[in-house]
Amino acid sequence: MKPLTLFRAFMAFAVMSLFLVSCGEDTDILDTSVAPTVKLNESLGYITEDSEVLVGGNFSVYLTGTKGSNPMKTLTILEDGKAIDITSNRIAIDGNLAPANPLLLLQDKVNSFEYKISIAAHGFFGTEKYEFVVADEKGLTSKVALNITVVGQDVNSLEGILLNQSGPAGQGGLDLDTGASTGTQDSDPTSAEAEIRDEGIVDILTDQTWKQQISGMNGAVMKYIKPGQNGVAENFTFDNILYKEQISAMWNNGVDFNLKSEDGKRDVSDKVNKGDIFIVKKGEKYYVISTRQINITNDNNQDNYVFDVKF
Repeated sequence: MKPLTLFRAFMAFAVMSLFLVSCGEDTDILDTSVAPTVKLNESLGYITEDSEVLVGGNFSVYLTGTKGSNPMKTLTILEDGKAIDITSNRIAIDGNLAPANPLLLLQDKVNSFEYKISIAAHGFFGTEKYEFVVADEKGLTSKVALNITVVGQDVNSLEGILLNQSGPAGQGGLDLDTGASTGTQDSDPTSAEAEIRDEGIVDILTDQTWKQQISGMNGAVMKYIKPGQNGVAENFTFDNILYKEQISAMWNNGVDFNLKSEDGKRDVSDKVNKGDIFIVKKGEKYYVISTRQINITNDNNQDNYVFDVKF
């Protein structure tokens, strides 16, 4: 055989050998490691599926993890894809504040763990995704997830009609809990139930023009709610108020009345117009009222406001 032909045969054999060796090595390094497993367990007081939580509330899970091919290393709790800040003190594990997030799994916890975890839900209305992610020493992970929706207590709604105070006895006040018309004088037993009152006419002898002003009553305090002012969103609407907690949260955004009653004892609104929105606080209870109609009469004192009330 000629030398050149022998050389070519040798090179072909060498290339084929390298190919065979390479194929054998690929098979040898195939990773068949199994990831750890993590699950939510059913138990009284612990959730296993998407849930609703009242604003300011907590939810709890009974979480277990088991190693796969490798010892487990960490447990991480995510909200909206990010680890919950441990300094917020929102996570408790087995009754104690979590020391870290990710939590390092130690001792026998690298093989299996059981944790009863309580989390303070996000502090705003709406849904966030919470994930519980277990990672092993080789970086293999498994996770379970829940969608938690923060809601509030549903509001009560009613219609209330507030009459001109200068009309017949027994009118001029409004009970915001029932929508009932009340009197405004101490001698009238219904007056004790009212939260707001009308300010009557200018003067019974010289000017019977209806003032069309209102004020708080029986210790109730009133403010305006003005979209685009004092921290209230420009697109705020009365219809968007769905929960009691929304009403109480708006109190500090209210705009104070800047007028006084004739006797100087109470704050009084400007002239009330259709669409005006007010917030009322009596003790620890809050109401928001929207002026739907203003009805003016010419020959009697049955002038009135029609309010939509939520509380």
